[in-house]
Amino acid sequence: MKKEVFTVTGMTCSACSSHVEKTVSKMPGVEAAEVSLLANTMTVQYDEGRVSQDDIVRAVEKSGYGRRPGRANPRRASKRRAKT
Repeated sequence: MKKEVFTVTGMTCSACSSHVEKTVSKMPGVEAAEVSLLANTMTVQYDEGRVSQDDIVRAVEKSGYGRRPGRANPRRASKRRAKT
């Protein structure tokens, strides 16, 4: 299982984040999906043999939402800020 954090754009309310979370959670190979509306992120735990990062991104986009270039990783960003 792989755990990845994605940046999701276009969510404006809890119904939006719930829609994204439910859409991704139903995908074959996805163990868990959790969306943070305030952080505009989605954490997904998935089986790389059954679903890819691109599949997840396409599902988000098909639901009417987008993503920023690259993938979010709050831990790395906070470590970079701490070093400067």
